[in-house]
Amino acid sequence: MRAERELISDIESPSKLIRAVCATEVVEMVVPLIVILPGLLALALLPFPLLPEGVAVATHGHSYNEVLPLMLVRYCGPGLIGLGVTALIAGFMSGMAGNVSAFSTVWTYDIYGAFLNKKASDQHYVAMGRWCTLIGVLVSVGTAYLVQHAASIMDYVQQLFSFFIAPLFGTVILGMLWKRATKEAGFWGLLAGTVTSISLWLWVQHDPHALRYVALSPDAKDMAENVYRALWAWIVCVLVTVVVSYMTKPRPVAELEGLVYGASVLPKEHDDHWYQRPIVWAGTVAVVFIFLNIAFW
Repeated sequence: MRAERELISDIESPSKLIRAVCATEVVEMVVPLIVILPGLLALALLPFPLLPEGVAVATHGHSYNEVLPLMLVRYCGPGLIGLGVTALIAGFMSGMAGNVSAFSTVWTYDIYGAFLNKKASDQHYVAMGRWCTLIGVLVSVGTAYLVQHAASIMDYVQQLFSFFIAPLFGTVILGMLWKRATKEAGFWGLLAGTVTSISLWLWVQHDPHALRYVALSPDAKDMAENVYRALWAWIVCVLVTVVVSYMTKPRPVAELEGLVYGASVLPKEHDDHWYQRPIVWAGTVAVVFIFLNIAFW
């Protein structure tokens, strides 16, 4: 917590922080464009239809997951195909390395070093990180076989997001904006949201008729089910976090200064131009969001 306060105090102007965050979000919004655009182009340009994974395997056709290799084969020569495949492998290796490093760091320092073994030597933590990396890679290889049961990789990713990211979003939002939230409430809220999402998924897998209760429609597709399951997980996480927060002792407000919205003094910003104000761009995003939801309902 002290480190976060020191980091915030090093920022010369809150407006610079807001602009940096906005710039980061803009860059992240390019990722869905890169992921979605090749698939849309493939639907229009490839001379054969793209099928769900199960249907493609049964009929010896091509699935949605093969879009990038198929586009490379169609539009690139031998040399460029090798370069494209190399880029795909490099991207996979980079993402894999980042995930493995983050997993090892969180386990070694935030869980093992903070709660299980606080007085170990640096050599011990290094060894623990290495073993954690090896075990994490083996577990990830095993869980990769679960993708075979999903209609596509995107469906699988959205399932995982509904399990973990949706309740985590509720915990983070309450922790940022509500000074009454406690660490015990954050833990139990996150756990309750995750368990709720996984339980709803298992319920639908065991009884397909349960889809009408989870997704509010018996004809809902997998993506709609994922969205509604994430919504229920978020609601349960928020409710449990609020209830447990009122049952536990909060931290003093002085310790939350600079970290939580309700415990921080917000300086007034005087931007030179209207387009530099965060409220303008927030309103623009809200209008576009509502318009897209109405247009594609």
